[in-house]
Amino acid sequence: LTHCFIDPAVAAIRAAGGEFRFNNRVRSLETGNDRIGRIVTTRETIPADARDSVVLAVPPSAASALCPGLRVPAGDRAIVNAHYRLDGPPAMPGGERILGLIGGAAQWIFARGDIASVTVSAADALASRPNSEIANILWGDLAAALDLDASRMPPVRIVNERRATFAQTPSGAQSRPGTRTRIRNMFLAGDWTNTGLPATIEGAILSGQLAAAAVLRT
Repeated sequence: LTHCFIDPAVAAIRAAGGEFRFNNRVRSLETGNDRIGRIVTTRETIPADARDSVVLAVPPSAASALCPGLRVPAGDRAIVNAHYRLDGPPAMPGGERILGLIGGAAQWIFARGDIASVTVSAADALASRPNSEIANILWGDLAAALDLDASRMPPVRIVNERRATFAQTPSGAQSRPGTRTRIRNMFLAGDWTNTGLPATIEGAILSGQLAAAAVLRT
């Protein structure tokens, strides 16, 4: 999804005069008078004056470590992706590029060129299995859905993100914070904040828009 989201965002930020500082982890946020005054990273200390706002867009565990007392959802859930390189473009029903599945381990199939990708959310049980077993399980579902030979699994890459989303339980949903914080110049963004959407890409994008709007209002 780099070409859909990351590259355009990077280009827009740089065009507006922004910059990126990679491999420069934030270690602490120094506050005073209910404002962030300095951001301490592994390489530098960045002062924040009265005109500066900070949007904290990190996972909930990192946010709570940087801001003791901040209420965040507890627990994580895994997402597993399997990318299969086929002999040619997959024959998706109706020529669509996205297909939802029920009754198996696989949940979604995405087609791109000769790649068929399978996604499974809330996949803690699946994620605990060896990659070879995951590949076989999901290939069986993919082959059945697209009428492929289940006995001939093509080259595959498994991407197993064990802390992909927060645990979207009732208690987790109640613990999602809003955009504003008790620190006047700090705002939160991330799919785990209270966007009104689940922990999805759409929710992450909406959280950024809400944070930007809150900054502009102040």
